[in-house]
Amino acid sequence: MKHRNNSSPQNTSSPKLLHIDSARLYRDGVGAEGITTAEMEELAPELRRIHQIVVAQSRGGENAEFASLNLHAIMTDLLASIETMAAQIRRFEDVIVIGIGGSSLGAKAVHHAMTAVRPDSSVPGLHFLENIDPYRLRDILQHHKAEKVGVICISKSGGTIETAIQFLILRDWLEKELGKDKARTHQWLVTDPASGWLRELAVREDLPSLPVPPKVGGRFSVLTAVGLLPLAVAGVDIRALLAGAADNAGRCTADDIHANPALEIAALFYLFDINKNKRVSVMMPYADPLELIVDWYRQLWAESLGKRMETRPGRPPAGTLPVRAMGAVDQHSQLQMYLESRLDKTFTFLALDSWDQDFSIPLPEENRKFFPYLAGKKMSQVLEAEFQATRQVITETGHPNMTLRLPAINEHVIGQMIDLYQRITVYTGLLYGINPLDQPAVEKGKKLAIKLLSGDRST
Repeated sequence: MKHRNNSSPQNTSSPKLLHIDSARLYRDGVGAEGITTAEMEELAPELRRIHQIVVAQSRGGENAEFASLNLHAIMTDLLASIETMAAQIRRFEDVIVIGIGGSSLGAKAVHHAMTAVRPDSSVPGLHFLENIDPYRLRDILQHHKAEKVGVICISKSGGTIETAIQFLILRDWLEKELGKDKARTHQWLVTDPASGWLRELAVREDLPSLPVPPKVGGRFSVLTAVGLLPLAVAGVDIRALLAGAADNAGRCTADDIHANPALEIAALFYLFDINKNKRVSVMMPYADPLELIVDWYRQLWAESLGKRMETRPGRPPAGTLPVRAMGAVDQHSQLQMYLESRLDKTFTFLALDSWDQDFSIPLPEENRKFFPYLAGKKMSQVLEAEFQATRQVITETGHPNMTLRLPAINEHVIGQMIDLYQRITVYTGLLYGINPLDQPAVEKGKKLAIKLLSGDRST
């Protein structure tokens, strides 16, 4: 079996694709802890079956069961409306984005990445209000003037309690500072197209709003108006983001792991759990702008896959624990555990091929004897050496690992990553035999919190 050690052949005149190196997930790349050719071949019929399920249940546009895998096509009709609304919001100096979980993490991650590599003082600053923390909200209100602030409130259901609370407080602040009529001109909503508190509010007060496709859950929604509106406000090229997703989708049309990287990676990580008892999945970027991408991935992976396998009695629960590590920082905090603890982990490294910002390391003669190996080097070369060394010792220890190499940090590349991991997650859920789209345990917690707030202490 030839393991994936490159992306599709590159056309230098077109945007570059992610380079996916899965070789160290297999036995001949990492040793006894890797997956064998026989294991993958045994799973092949099941992989063909679940791929056909995904194909069948992706048909039907936004009404498809897996509409989230078609967003690169579905959202094109709404792009003009999103861009028009973003242009209206861009008149403010600062924009507060209220949302939590899937209504925030994706946009926050992309915004963090793009702001780091391409700062732009001509667009509003985005401030994400997620947790209901009074200190954070006080800080926002104390350091911003209402007349210079726009607010985007995002909740698919329209009733997410943390989001509703903060929006109610901000609405009250805007109305007290500006008056009710003017305050309305500072508010935009992204929510269900037909029902919920925010939808009723939009109709009652004639607030501008955008819909979330009914079949797209929060953690899969970054490529809907949930993510695209605030990102467009911040100057992110949302068309390139969708184009990247489309290009990755084009790589994932086959039912063969040699031609479909999402299917291959899903199969491997499923087998690591079921056959190898690897219960921890570490993602480790070697570029600060990618740090929050891991936060988005953690929710996507954990909330989609961490479930009891009701259809397979006696089997342990599905899913592995997603963990963030940051290269090179966490070489100094977590690497000891990784190298001398249980072999219950897999690793995904995110590395960058091209840095458009770099520094040469000055090395006066009096310092050269202490750091001779730094002579003539740049910061990016040191970070690359740290990555290569960490990956090698992780491999030598016996931990299976894969590497995603980004040709650059831009919207097209990040769009590819979003689509890739959404597909991997759906495929993996189907392999487990669970529904990757729901979150029943989370809903129980939400209902209990409301019950306690209502004064009902019964169990």
